[in-house]
Amino acid sequence: MGWSQPNVPVKDDARSWSPWICLFIIFAGIFFALIWVVLHSSVGGVPSLASGYWLPLTMKTLAGISVAIAAYLLWWEIQAVSVWNWNVWRRNMNILWRKRAHQHIFVAHYVTLTADPQLLPRLAGVATENGDDAPALTLLPDEPLIPGISRFEQLCRLLINQIKSSLFQRHSTGPLTVLVQTSASDNEQELRSFTRLWADEKLPWTPDIQILPNEYPFSRWDNVVSSTRVPVLVVALHYRQPGESLAEFACALLLTPGSMLASADRKIATRLFRAMPLNSVALIHELKELRDMGQQPANQKHLVWHAGLAAGPRQSLGRMLNELSLPLYDDVCAGGVVDFDKKCGIYGGLVGWLMVAAATEMASYGPRSQWLLCESEKEAWAVVLGQGAPVTEGESGISSPPPYPAGSMLLALLFNVGLFSVIQHYPSLAFSWAGVVILFVSLVVTLPCTAFLLRNMIARLQHPLFVKAAGQSGKE
Repeated sequence: MGWSQPNVPVKDDARSWSPWICLFIIFAGIFFALIWVVLHSSVGGVPSLASGYWLPLTMKTLAGISVAIAAYLLWWEIQAVSVWNWNVWRRNMNILWRKRAHQHIFVAHYVTLTADPQLLPRLAGVATENGDDAPALTLLPDEPLIPGISRFEQLCRLLINQIKSSLFQRHSTGPLTVLVQTSASDNEQELRSFTRLWADEKLPWTPDIQILPNEYPFSRWDNVVSSTRVPVLVVALHYRQPGESLAEFACALLLTPGSMLASADRKIATRLFRAMPLNSVALIHELKELRDMGQQPANQKHLVWHAGLAAGPRQSLGRMLNELSLPLYDDVCAGGVVDFDKKCGIYGGLVGWLMVAAATEMASYGPRSQWLLCESEKEAWAVVLGQGAPVTEGESGISSPPPYPAGSMLLALLFNVGLFSVIQHYPSLAFSWAGVVILFVSLVVTLPCTAFLLRNMIARLQHPLFVKAAGQSGKE
């Protein structure tokens, strides 16, 4: 799982072309030409310079040497372009994967209501448990409580009224994505009730209301963070149902793209990043991949929350974080690790948004970088919150320059020499302006086009191999 980033190996740079090999080809060509002269000379000796024998031989020798050097440089260029293509594709793929993981939305405002006002201090370990007091179970103890959908409407209206002023400041009107998640089973009734509530409040936004099932919401969240260009209002709550007595909570998160925040606000606002699927069986490798992706600087202190982890990963989490050399807030909870199950593990899939809201509130007290790890029987996720910008260091988007097309350029020159040798059989054309224009146009066209066609052909042949290598590495 993890980011499923293909681990395509880097290819070593091709060896530079050697001028010594070119010199060897030149001397070898001259040597073989002389051998040819000796073996094919008449009994009377080597032909004289005035015999006309040497000029054609010299031209053929130069042509043979040029063809041999062109073949060598073409072979070198094919090797160099193949390596360059591979490494550039690999670099671009890694950069795209990193940019995808760095997608985030800013938390512009949040509201967290819990029956226990000391819930966050207790989770952080700065408030002691008082066993003599009966735990509070309901929100708004001074107001009438009617279990069921009426309670849902009451708490939703409270959340909307507390967060709409912040939404007005950033998005006075227009479309709005609304994600609603509860622990109830009748989602259709909740959708009708929330739609009616929105209309009764006469709010100026056009909502796209989505009722989420009672499971971790991060699969849907990844789709939202990658595609939304409008604010997102998240409403998550457990409200009193007939015949049950779990403590109520309600939270709302106003999430906005960075374009809707001033630059000063973006520097201090908490960023909620794309979630990473988690494989708790190989937890240390997954956490290493989460750290290396650079959603937050690895050298900053972190606070790590977890909920739903199996006994083995939960007990060894501290050791794993120590092996990763991840700095932690040692003065918060158990050495910078918050066990969310102690207080809120009973809420199932609602733990996801509740943990995000709690971590957002915790960020206002100091922790700038936080990891949230949650697992259920069906899925597991890792989510990063932080006030710092994602790390863009690593592989640069500027690749090395492409290899010089020496082989294709020489091949184009040889083609033009051959073209001239053909044209010279037609003197009226060869020694006219038309012949000059033909040769000039041929040079202008063939010199760049030969290099372009060669690289395009290499890329077409090589790209399926790269895709196959990326696919195989992604399955490992």
